[in-house]
Amino acid sequence: MTWNYRVVMIPADEDVAFSSDTFSIREVFYDEEGAIEFWSEEDATALGETFEELCDDYDNMTEAFNKPILMLVTDENGDETLLEIGEDDL
Repeated sequence: MTWNYRVVMIPADEDVAFSSDTFSIREVFYDEEGAIEFWSEEDATALGETFEELCDDYDNMTEAFNKPILMLVTDENGDETLLEIGEDDL
């Protein structure tokens, strides 16, 4: 299993706390084939036991901006999934 940080868009209708779409960085975990298996529910926060580890974690987070954005989608059964979206979908 692998993971990385990704930018996730949460559409306004998916989260009643916000009246417009929101974006956050989340930890996303992948199976052996590279398919998304699960992700963190909370927004990611850079941290480390040392200043250098904090810098490394922050650098890993910034790599999320170079990957396609993921959108949180909820189906009619209430199951959530993350789907890659293009810039035209923003």
